Formats: sequence, structure tokens, C-alpha cells
Amino acid sequence: MNNKLLVFSSSVLATGLLLGASNGLGGSNTAHANTTNNNMNGNMNQEDMSMNHNMDDMNGNMNQEDMPMNHNMDDMNGNMNQEDMPMNHNMDNMNGNMNQEDMPMNHNMDNAAQKTMMPYYNYTGYTTYDGHFTQNYDFVRALKHDNVMIDGYKVNTAANDKDVATSKKVNDTMIDMNKDGQVVHITFDTKENTISKDMFKKEHMSNHMADEGQTNDGSYLTYTTNNGMYKAFFDNQGYLMKVMIS
Repeated sequence: MNNKLLVFSSSVLATGLLLGASNGLGGSNTAHANTTNNNMNGNMNQEDMSMNHNMDDMNGNMNQEDMPMNHNMDDMNGNMNQEDMPMNHNMDNMNGNMNQEDMPMNHNMDNAAQKTMMPYYNYTGYTTYDGHFTQNYDFVRALKHDNVMIDGYKVNTAANDKDVATSKKVNDTMIDMNKDGQVVHITFDTKENTISKDMFKKEHMSNHMADEGQTNDGSYLTYTTNNGMYKAFFDNQGYLMKVMIS
């Protein structure tokens, strides 16, 4: 009986020791596991920090790379603006050149207008019908500018050959031409006893009288024009008989 109890007690004691040892080892294992977990978490956090740091560095590098890109874009815009300026300058120069080229054209137009507005007188018909047209203001001015036409003919003051080769009469007017058919003289008769020498001088005083003299049957007055001349002939009573334009 006592031996059985002793054996039982020993068994119980041994079991208790085994259980206690088992519990102690379990506590140590749990603490080590937690420490390991903490270390792992720490390492993971450190790795996260490195990763975040790397991400920040990457973002920083990206931002740094973006800045040169933006700077390059600004430089590009600056260069484009600088390139635009010469283009605008060239356009201004072009406009300036066009305006300068327009000036001679306008000058030529003004010359053409002046030529068109130059005093001009055209007489058609018999000049002996009425001699008063020789005192007309427009006729006098047209004589000065070598721009009088009688029956469709006008003296060519630019003709080098002044020698008369042929002549023809149209109404009361004689047309003298050189060998090239250029008109070198026009002589027309006027109505008798109509225009006196004094009247003629008065109306033609705006033109330059170069000479005055006597003929076999009267007198004459010579006037110079821009490129030629004209001469008025008077009878013995001092009345205009004819006018020759050269």
C-alpha cells in the first residue's frame, strides 16, 4: 500500500516537473519569437524608410530633371521669340522697302499727271475764220509748252533734222516735214485787220519775246518756247497776218 502511494507520488512529481519544464521552455520560445518579429518589423521599417528615401530621391531626381526640361522649354520659347523678332524686323524692312519702291511709282504717276495736265490747245478748221483764238490764254500757254495742234498736226521739237523735205496744205495751214516725215514747221494764216501788234504783245507778254524786226511788207515778233519757238508776222498797218510755229 505504501509502496503504491510512493510510486504514484513520484509519477505525479515527475509529471509536474515535465510540465513545468515545458512551460518554461514555451515562455522562452515566445519571447524569442516576439523579438524576432520585432527585428523583422524593424528591418521592414528600415527597408521601408530606405524605400521611401529612395522614392524621395527618385522624386527629387525627377524634379531636378523636370527643371532642366522646363528651363529648356523656356530657352526654346526664348529662342523662338528671338527668332520671331528678326522675322518681324524683316517684315518691317520689307514693308519699308515696299514703301520705298512705291515712292518712285507715285513719283512717276505724278509726272504722268503733270504731263496730262500740261497746257494743250487744238484748233481744227480754217484759221482765217476768226483770228481772236491767237489771243486765247490757253493758246498762249500751250505755245510756251510746245503743245499746240493745228488740224491734227503738231511740231516735233525733238526732231534733229530741221530741213524741210515735203510740205502740204490743210485748210489755211501749211505743214512742213523733214525726210523722215517729222513735222518741223506749221504756218497758218489769220483773219486780216483783226489783231494788232499791240494787242498781240499784250496777250503774249507771259512768253519770252526774243526778237522784233522788219520784213519787206511789214514786221515780225519772235518768241521762244520750252523747246522751240514761234514767230508772228504783221502787215504794214501793224495787223497780224500769219503765225509760224517751229
